[in-house]
Amino acid sequence: MKINEEISEIGLSRLIKTSWGRGRRGSGLWMAFAIVAATMRILRLLSKRKPRTVHRRELMPGQSVRIDHLQRKQIGNG
Repeated sequence: MKINEEISEIGLSRLIKTSWGRGRRGSGLWMAFAIVAATMRILRLLSKRKPRTVHRRELMPGQSVRIDHLQRKQIGNG
């Protein structure tokens, strides 16, 4: 996770916690703000890229791995 994401996540966590507290004490505006902030946090979690395993194979002693980068075809350039 990048440092900017960590800092923004800390700020969002604090905002959610504060908003829920004030909202439970009767402030409708703070409760609405807490709901929006919590929804943003959930959407951020759901939209993160997940690592994908393309190939898996056990290497025997003395074997090595070579990784080549293949460029993806551009749409329209066929």
